[in-house]
Amino acid sequence: MKITKLVTLALAGGILLLNAQAQTAGPLLWTSYLDMVGNYVRSESEGVIVSRFTPGAAITVTRVQLQAAHGSSIFSSQKCSRVPKIAVSDGTTKYVLAIPNARQTGPDPFSVHADSGTLALSFPSNANLRLNVIPGEPRCNAGSININVQYSVN
Repeated sequence: MKITKLVTLALAGGILLLNAQAQTAGPLLWTSYLDMVGNYVRSESEGVIVSRFTPGAAITVTRVQLQAAHGSSIFSSQKCSRVPKIAVSDGTTKYVLAIPNARQTGPDPFSVHADSGTLALSFPSNANLRLNVIPGEPRCNAGSININVQYSVN
């Protein structure tokens, strides 16, 4: 009887330990959605915060990706010479990713994606992380953008 209780406790402890490791071992995801860039731009020089995130522990951002149903363009027909961007920042450390021009050819002419590749941006516990829009040239717009910020807990 005592051995059965001991084995049960050991198994329960092992399961809890594996669950705790699973929550911090792999990449975690901070996701956001941007409907239209123009809705988040107030002037030529500033963008508005799309999303905020305050990690409870120190983290490292390992990748930033976006997928847009409608890439950057002026009135859906002209490519932008200066495209809008998204920025992940705490006010000190910053990473910027451009929203590419719509391709305007092929089976999905407006759909675009962008990927930072591997990153190692460290942010401290309780950092006030923000995802901002940085405007492109006037009238340059993009929309229906899913943004993924992958991170790991330090």
